[in-house]
Amino acid sequence: MKLRMSSIPLMLEYVAGLASRPGDRETVRRILDHEDYQFELRRYELPSAEHLIDYFSRLDTIPPEEIPDLSEDHRRNHLREKHGQWLDCIGAPQKYADRYERLKALFTDDFLAELQNRLAGMFPRGTEMISDPAVVSTLSFGRSFGYPHEGALHLDLFGIDEYCTLEELPRIVLHEMHHLQMMKLAEGVSGEESLLERYIRSFAWEGLAVKFCNNAEGVLSRRLEPGEPANQGVTSIPLLNRRFEEHFRLFCDTVEGIRAGTFTEEDMDRQRGEVWMNPYLLGAEPLDQLAVYSLGNELYGCVYDAFGLDAVFACFDHPARLPGYFNRADCGWTIP
Repeated sequence: MKLRMSSIPLMLEYVAGLASRPGDRETVRRILDHEDYQFELRRYELPSAEHLIDYFSRLDTIPPEEIPDLSEDHRRNHLREKHGQWLDCIGAPQKYADRYERLKALFTDDFLAELQNRLAGMFPRGTEMISDPAVVSTLSFGRSFGYPHEGALHLDLFGIDEYCTLEELPRIVLHEMHHLQMMKLAEGVSGEESLLERYIRSFAWEGLAVKFCNNAEGVLSRRLEPGEPANQGVTSIPLLNRRFEEHFRLFCDTVEGIRAGTFTEEDMDRQRGEVWMNPYLLGAEPLDQLAVYSLGNELYGCVYDAFGLDAVFACFDHPARLPGYFNRADCGWTIP
């Protein structure tokens, strides 16, 4: 693993200077030309940085109503929501400089080796593991604290001490590393998949990541480290657990509908947006995690609790086997 953080001092120097001089479009343009900000632009599918250049050049004076919207979801303006963090950075740049130094100090060779070893234990023996992924950190303009993209993982420096503590960060990094490893495994999945297989597998990505990396505690699925706090870095899981019965029934009804031919690809896309990937599922305040996290933990986590790693990845490779494994786990609930 290698750490990429060199955009942070550039942005910090620019933002700190706004206390004594006006913003400058060309300086902002040069900073956003940095490979790590270009990485972010690609991740958020932004074809141009011009609206960001305008924003950062007027960062200390821009009226809130003129802050550009980076999201297609018009219930939120993510850049406007982050504006307070950027203003805080102008007023207290040393706080973020210290955070940068703490993050840099965390990523020692021993720390990275430990993460690689822990990740290897989450996959069956003989799995070809990812090697040398980049960890990219920026003072981010985007909405996500951490994500995998282009074989690397990203961390927003703004989120440390706010989204999670530095002590919780290893689990967050491990979670994103798990996604990268799962993406590598998915490259080996061959053949045309049925709608049922794609539907069931869609719960594996986040479900297994929170099970193995965040010590998730479900209604049925047990946390892996009973002596450690549950749901570290995934604070919405307890809220979503309260909807377990409703979500499990929806999953079962959908499985039956797919088998009967009455549930279509369009239905799956609509359900995904309305339920499993909907941050507003429980109300006006957005969830930090989504319903696919909690139900995925229940489905695949129960298989792990009963049968171990090989069974879990047999279900990942052949998703139609998951109902049988889940039902044999004898957890008190059955999938048709």
